[in-house]
Amino acid sequence: MTSRAAHRGRRSGDRWRRRPWLLAALPVLLVALAEPLQRALDLPVASTTAAVGVTEAGVAAGAAAASALRALHELRRSRSARATARRASRGTSRAAGWWLLAGATGSWAAGQVVWVWYESVLGVEVPSPSLADIGFLGFGALAPLAVVALSRGAVRASSRARSVLDGLIIAGALFLLSWTLVMGVVVHQQAPSTLALVVTAAYPVSDAVVLTAAISVLSRTRGHRALVGITAGAALMAVSDSLFVYLSAAGQFSTGGLLDVLWTAAFAVMAASTTLPARDAGAERRSLSALPLQALPYLPFATATAVVVVEAARRPLAGTTLAVLVVLMTMVFVRQALVVLDNAQLTRELQERSQALARTAYTDPLTGVANRAAFTAALEEAVEQREPLVAAFCDLDSFKAVNDACGHATGDALLVAVAGRLRDVVREGDVVARLGGDEFAVLVRDDGDARGERAAAALRERLATALSVPFSLEPALARTADDPRAQEVLEAVSVSLGVVSTAELGQPTAEELLHEADQRMYSTKRSRQTTR
Repeated sequence: MTSRAAHRGRRSGDRWRRRPWLLAALPVLLVALAEPLQRALDLPVASTTAAVGVTEAGVAAGAAAASALRALHELRRSRSARATARRASRGTSRAAGWWLLAGATGSWAAGQVVWVWYESVLGVEVPSPSLADIGFLGFGALAPLAVVALSRGAVRASSRARSVLDGLIIAGALFLLSWTLVMGVVVHQQAPSTLALVVTAAYPVSDAVVLTAAISVLSRTRGHRALVGITAGAALMAVSDSLFVYLSAAGQFSTGGLLDVLWTAAFAVMAASTTLPARDAGAERRSLSALPLQALPYLPFATATAVVVVEAARRPLAGTTLAVLVVLMTMVFVRQALVVLDNAQLTRELQERSQALARTAYTDPLTGVANRAAFTAALEEAVEQREPLVAAFCDLDSFKAVNDACGHATGDALLVAVAGRLRDVVREGDVVARLGGDEFAVLVRDDGDARGERAAAALRERLATALSVPFSLEPALARTADDPRAQEVLEAVSVSLGVVSTAELGQPTAEELLHEADQRMYSTKRSRQTTR
């Protein structure tokens, strides 16, 4: 029953998540069917035009209302008692982004209302420029700001140079596309006035700015599903506006065709995107899902290059087009070189961190010598390779008395001093380790000059000589010692040694070698206590 209930819950959740998109598809379908229905039912063209215009204004206004509601939701979340200061700051920024998107889509809706007023109410051709253009271009002014604000906290860190190059590549590719397909035609048309030409050119330029911001941000985000929908809507807007400018320049634009379907779809997608979460919790764990987003900056460049190649096959290209294409290719090569350099730097940093972690995992933090894990690993490796070895166990006698009389700082300094003396009497390839507390171990690979007991005796003599020199209290620690007998206690410290070679035991295991060294060390300690 629990499984069935969970399954029904998932199905119900899926239906709720799909519902905004199903609602968004209705006006798009209505606008797409407007012209065929008008012809099939012989409806007045003016009525169909008005219905299409009102539907577009309504969808854009709906996107504005949905964005405003999402902004209020983000504000409530950021001001909740459970929100940390960091989350509250990000929530406020996202709320500002949704407010800006509400302003952008609302501005376009206002421009569409003016357009419908001219076209359907007054029954006159919409002048150019007009108040409708102010509303339409307001979208291009506010939408980039909305995208940047919405992306706060979701953008991956990257080098500033790569980010700038990404923006330049995207902007340059979109300019090349617009110039090749649209602006070249517009510039060579006889515009009514310079202002009309500027306003007409402002549409593809503003769309390029919106898309540049959206693609640049989206390519560096971590699972921001809402931004994906907004970027898709902005792309539909860019295609629609470019077609509008081209058809207007050619005198072939009329309301009710493919353009209106694309405009409606653009705002329907943006409206539905307001229901998407800001972050997809699983996106960071799905490494492959990030690859298409990281490749986004190359998509406009690849598209522009393909268009230029096709155009070059049809007619000679202008010098400006070729120059822009060469500059874009150069920037792409430079960006790839930066990627290689960044990856090399990242590899070096990872190697350094890995080495630092390895040192931390196999190094005693107090003395700087190897720890028990490192000593055990080195011993087992050497035993497996049947190398002639000498192992020694060292244990400080009366170490507790040092801590009691001199303090733990002096006890730590004593351990560091012992480790230093042990390092001084072995070779660089040998292992000195602190096993824990006041216990140390030494592992020496026999160089072949001595065998069996002689090798063990030689190491024992070197260790005993180095550790027989009395330890002294550092001046800074002497002033803080609680016991006036601190120096005497420290000088009385001795070391019990247990040394054994593999040759003495006849190819022992690592455990057998350690056990024998440990037993010899305790034998030394007991005999010393008996003597005292």
